[in-house]
Amino acid sequence: MIEDKIDAYNDFASEYSEKIVAQHESSADFSGILPSFLQVIGNISRQTVLDAGCGEGYLSRILLEQGAYVTGIDIAAQLIEIARAKDPEHKITYEVANLSQPQLAYRDSFDLITSHLVLNDVFDYQGFLATLGTVAKPGGRLVIAFNNPYSYVVRNLINNYFDTGKAFPYRGMTKKGVKVHFYQRTLGQYIDACLAAGFQLRQLIDLPTPERMLNNQIVDKLLPQGYQFPYFMILSFVKA
Repeated sequence: MIEDKIDAYNDFASEYSEKIVAQHESSADFSGILPSFLQVIGNISRQTVLDAGCGEGYLSRILLEQGAYVTGIDIAAQLIEIARAKDPEHKITYEVANLSQPQLAYRDSFDLITSHLVLNDVFDYQGFLATLGTVAKPGGRLVIAFNNPYSYVVRNLINNYFDTGKAFPYRGMTKKGVKVHFYQRTLGQYIDACLAAGFQLRQLIDLPTPERMLNNQIVDKLLPQGYQFPYFMILSFVKA
């Protein structure tokens, strides 16, 4: 286990941003998540959208292109600085804030909240989801893409699925110089926290792991040839 640091990405903002840019400039969605994620989101033209844990703003910029009014919030000040630099016309509202703490200024503000590969990295995930519940409008939606909690066992990153709350390094990103970590929690814990925040589950999507990732040397190949396992999933909720 490693030491908890809730804004670890701030220490590696430049390296992480360069990794994201290189990944997407290659025209390859390495994780295979984004097309399905955008399909679940659907038409968001003229909707108010929060990109929760926006990082350097990659998803925020895509949401803007989809016609949404976008607010991006992240705890890492250095990543927000990079995001603002990539939005010279200030079409996106970016803020530095800890979404695990109440954000009263945004209460009942958003038609849609997105969270893309963020939830596994959040120390106080219950506070994070509770905040998202308060800032969503009644009838507003929450769409989350994250690492399938079961995959950590399959990939031999952990050996006890139920021993939750500990922090572990992302080995692939560590090799790239981005020394950040994830927290092991069960799928039930995540869903319970969403329900407690006032959301109702509408859809759970298991995503096939793309060949590009299966053939990557960084990723553990623990399954026999021809077998598939969903390393990622998408959850879609609506605020009651």
